[in-house]
Formats: sequence, structure tokens, C-alpha cells
Amino acid sequence: MVTNPLQGQFAAEVVGLSLPVDDAAFAEVEAAWTRHPILVFRDLRMKPEQHIAFTRRFGPLHIMEPLQYNLPGHPEIFVVSNVEEGGKALGMKRAGWGWHTDGEDKAIPNAGSMLYALELPPEGGDTLFADMYAAYEALPGDLKEKIRGRRACFSRIRLHHVHYPHLPALSEEDKARRPDVWHPLERRHPRSGRSALYIGRWACAIEGMPEDEGLELVRTLQEFSVRPEFVYRHRWRLRDAVLWDNRCAQHCATPFDDSKYHRHMLRTTIEGDAPVMATSPGSSLAVH
Repeated sequence: MVTNPLQGQFAAEVVGLSLPVDDAAFAEVEAAWTRHPILVFRDLRMKPEQHIAFTRRFGPLHIMEPLQYNLPGHPEIFVVSNVEEGGKALGMKRAGWGWHTDGEDKAIPNAGSMLYALELPPEGGDTLFADMYAAYEALPGDLKEKIRGRRACFSRIRLHHVHYPHLPALSEEDKARRPDVWHPLERRHPRSGRSALYIGRWACAIEGMPEDEGLELVRTLQEFSVRPEFVYRHRWRLRDAVLWDNRCAQHCATPFDDSKYHRHMLRTTIEGDAPVMATSPGSSLAVH
């Protein structure tokens, strides 16, 4: 197994990994993931059972809802696909269009996600990843001062119709299960000890600020966090699997002609822990 940097310390390519992995090899992968929030595994031959077993070693797996988009017999695998069979969708179409981190609108956001490419369009369908460590470090002093010690509101209820206009509206039961949540804008990573900007498309207000002022700051942070200098573009190859860290990276799917081409991918999602406010300005790399 060899790890090659793709974009500074943010993204790296892992070549030569085969599943299942022994404890020593997994320790290497886990250490690499702490150094590189985006790990790209090339030409990974992986059955659903192996996909589940491998990602479960990082922590408990999250079962995505609605359940209709999960792989039959394997509820831990969320299907991202525009493929239909017999008039029935095999997965969720146009998932992830728009900058976000998985689960940011939940009380306990997801720690990581691993997406595996089984069918790809000949053009388009790339995934963009934004380095939230770098974005935090590059924030102008006045913006850092504004967000210090503050939390943002992340709301599925307020923004579901904006981000998923092609899906059914939330029911009252859905709303009761997905109340607004508040997370620190300066988030300390539990393994690296570094501070990251924590923002995404479900953010809509900032604690202690008037509504208009808070929304303006949210939009400023959203735009700043995905500047080109922070972004790695992943151009998928067949049997690529990408493991990303939702605690310090945003991602965004890019469009393709889904009326003409197929894109079929499988994702596991790792449960996380409650976001912790960064205790000091700047970032510091803890020793592990």
C-alpha cells in the first residue's frame, strides 16, 4: 500500500490496498486519514459486505433515510444513482448537489463517508472537496473575531425545499425528527486537534446575531470556504472509492447529463460525535 499526495496534505491517493485489511494495514489507513481528510483508493475491488466491514472499523455506521434509497439487503449502503430498473429508481438522483458536509443538519453529524464508483458518465459528475482547515486558517482577522465562540443554526426544516425541490416536502413527522440544530463555527477535530471552519448549505443563522446580519455572515462564510485555492476536484475513475472527513471538509457533486448517462455509486456513512468548539484561535496539530 502506497500513499501519494494529490493536493498538499488535504487529499491523497492510496494505491495497492486490498480487502480485507489486517490490523497493521488498517492502522496505516487510519493514520493517513488523520493527515489527509480526503483519501482516494484506486481500483478497489469491493463487494457490499467488504465496503460495510471496512468502513465500520472507523466507527458505527449510519443508516440513511428514507430507507428506499438503501441497497436491498444492505441498509448500511446508501445508493447514489440515476439508474432505474423496471421504472423504479435504484437510488437517490442528484444527491449532494451543493456544498455541504454529511449530517450537518443533525444533532450528531456524520464523521465520514465512503463513496464507491460502479458506473460513471463519460463526462461530468466530478466531486469537489473543500479544505475547511485551510479555509479557517485563511479567514481574515475580522471574520475570525465575528465567529469566535459562536454557533450556527443548521436547518433541514427551513431549507429542505430549497436544496431538494425534486423530492417530496417534509411531513410533520419528518420535521419532528429533524429539528433545527446549533453547531460551533470553529470546530476542533477530535483526532488531529486542528481547528476547522464548520459551515455548509444547511446553515441559516448565527447565534446572538440579528437575523439579517447572521444570514449575511453565513453567506459570506459559505462563499469564502469554497474559494478555488481550498478545493480539490476529484475526477472519478471506475472502482475509485473516496473516504472523506465531514468534520473538516465540505463536498459538492457536480452536474452531468443524467437524461443521457448513468452514474451509479454506493456510499457508507460513519456516525460521528457532537462537534466541539475550538478552544484557541488558529490550528494546532496534536500528536497521535
